[in-house]
Amino acid sequence: MEPNYRVRSPGVKTTVLFERSLLEEIDAFNPFKTRKDFLDQACKRYLKELRRRVIDAKLAEACSEAESEDRSVNEEWGTIALEGWK
Repeated sequence: MEPNYRVRSPGVKTTVLFERSLLEEIDAFNPFKTRKDFLDQACKRYLKELRRRVIDAKLAEACSEAESEDRSVNEEWGTIALEGWK
């Protein structure tokens, strides 16, 4: 489930060190009023992407497990079905 960032909670002040060239690039392309707004949006988008990757990995794992179970059941029933045709 995705967190709801729209509801403003009290902010927490933090200090983060950035390379000067990164800040200059942010300043050059920042469509927001402040760096803070830019970094807020960038972090939220990146976290959303990371959550999606985790969901996709879990889904792939579940599908893989289901596939092996399906193959096992298919092999069992395939033999039974063929017996009637002999």
